[in-house]
Amino acid sequence: MIYVLKKHTLLSLLTVPFLLVLSGCNMQSSIAASSDRIAFSVRIDPRMFSEDAVLRVTVWNAEQLEIVDSNTNCSTSYNVERQETVRRCRGGVEYQEVAPEEITLSVQEINRFARFGSDQIRLGERYKLVIAGLSNDNCNTTSAEVEDVVQQTDITFDNLSWATTEIGCQ
Repeated sequence: MIYVLKKHTLLSLLTVPFLLVLSGCNMQSSIAASSDRIAFSVRIDPRMFSEDAVLRVTVWNAEQLEIVDSNTNCSTSYNVERQETVRRCRGGVEYQEVAPEEITLSVQEINRFARFGSDQIRLGERYKLVIAGLSNDNCNTTSAEVEDVVQQTDITFDNLSWATTEIGCQ
């Protein structure tokens, strides 16, 4: 079978798939650039923490994680005589301060899940989440962390691996 098409018909037929590809790209980029706030729900057993504990939640976005990775090429020491901090970096790296997003949660307000949001991370972006607070022995610290890529605007952690420091408390 041979089809004979006019010039503008052929152009129209070629334009439709091209526009579909472009619209798919636009949809993808609008998802990545979305300003939707990312919400976390984390199962937390309040009995792991002191009754008066305030949990500190820190959230790093992809750019901050890259800076942290770069900072591993630096060493920090404190000069007691000069009363100053000295940083030395190798490989042309310049040390940069990183200030992750911080959220505080009172253990008294947690039933089974703690829910909080982040303004710094976006869909498709790598992130790190750390939750830490005073342990139920009123001495050690109990914490959990996760590093992942944001796949959806509502993220639920039902079973994080919690760890407790083992400092000899008196």
